Amino acid sequence: MRRVSRKVLVMIPAYNEEKTVGEVVESTLALYPSFKVVVIDDGSEDGTAQKAREAGADVVSLPFHCGGSIAIQTGYLVAARQGYDCTVKIDADGQHKPEEISKLLDPLVDDGVDMTVGSRYLTINSENCSLVKESGRVFSSTLVSLLRKMEITDITSGMRAWNRKAIETLLPIYLERRYIEDSVFWVVETLLASKNGLRMKEVPIEVLPRRYGRSKSYPLGKLLVYPLRLITTLLAQISG
Repeated sequence: MRRVSRKVLVMIPAYNEEKTVGEVVESTLALYPSFKVVVIDDGSEDGTAQKAREAGADVVSLPFHCGGSIAIQTGYLVAARQGYDCTVKIDADGQHKPEEISKLLDPLVDDGVDMTVGSRYLTINSENCSLVKESGRVFSSTLVSLLRKMEITDITSGMRAWNRKAIETLLPIYLERRYIEDSVFWVVETLLASKNGLRMKEVPIEVLPRRYGRSKSYPLGKLLVYPLRLITTLLAQISG
């Protein structure tokens, strides 16, 4: 990444990730010592907050488990109120590689892009997804691409970055809306960004297998009803 004097926030939402969050924070700060790393502790019941602080992160602790979408929006509030030029979101479970943060930031700095999305499907090596999860990804990306006339391969990707304009555009919309279900949060955000004229770009990333536990965002029950929820979400967004 080209060295620039920009104020960058790396936000890491975390819920019961004490086994990995410290390593993620340490790796990020070792690579980008001038960046601010903030862990949004989403009401964890283990030592997530303590491990994050010990590794060098600032921690914002929510009073109870609110869900991923609220944790992410909390990160947006931090970015907006503290005036960060660029904000990056990575996961606390070790699936996102901190060394790829620069891939998301470069287009914001060099190409005039407002928002970047890390895509597992623009690179040879990608996460070994289940058939159900992969089908959901293909279904959602294809449907959104057709309806919004935009090309996107990995609309459910949670490794993303935003410039200040994108945060200032999206945050007021979120604050005025009702709660957005976690499984469609990134779909909603992509649609909102497109409707509000934000310039987006996908960049290739590698997503590593989760080392501990199971995914909290897409358990089997949610995946099975995902197509109906997605269609309902798209209709609401298009008519809204």
